[in-house]
Amino acid sequence: MQTFIAATIIALIASTTAAPTQNLAARAPGDVTICTGENYTGECTTLSVPFYDCYHLEAPYLNNVGSFKVDAGAYCRITYTAENCTMHGDAFIWPDTNAPTLHHFDDPATQENIDAGSTMTSFLCQECTNCNA
Repeated sequence: MQTFIAATIIALIASTTAAPTQNLAARAPGDVTICTGENYTGECTTLSVPFYDCYHLEAPYLNNVGSFKVDAGAYCRITYTAENCTMHGDAFIWPDTNAPTLHHFDDPATQENIDAGSTMTSFLCQECTNCNA
């Protein structure tokens, strides 16, 4: 019995610390797609990241995001004015609108059209049961 419990705990730990995936066929609620080009062009990847964890972008996406899409079941806070996720992020990305043009993005704080994609460093997603695409 103790062996079964230990194996179950190990399996749970492994599943919660797994790295993001790029398997398009096995998408989960809250997966995000990031592309270097606007309108989901250029080099793209789909990530499954844990909710409530800051995900720091790596090359080729660090400071080079043209578009960002979150699947139904979550919304994400993107950060483009700091090196890592901030408490409230710089902007919320919802699955019904997404962000197909981050190089021509209306900053919610200033109401100005900015190139948020050239300075985007990270994002944090949260579960949202009423977020539908």
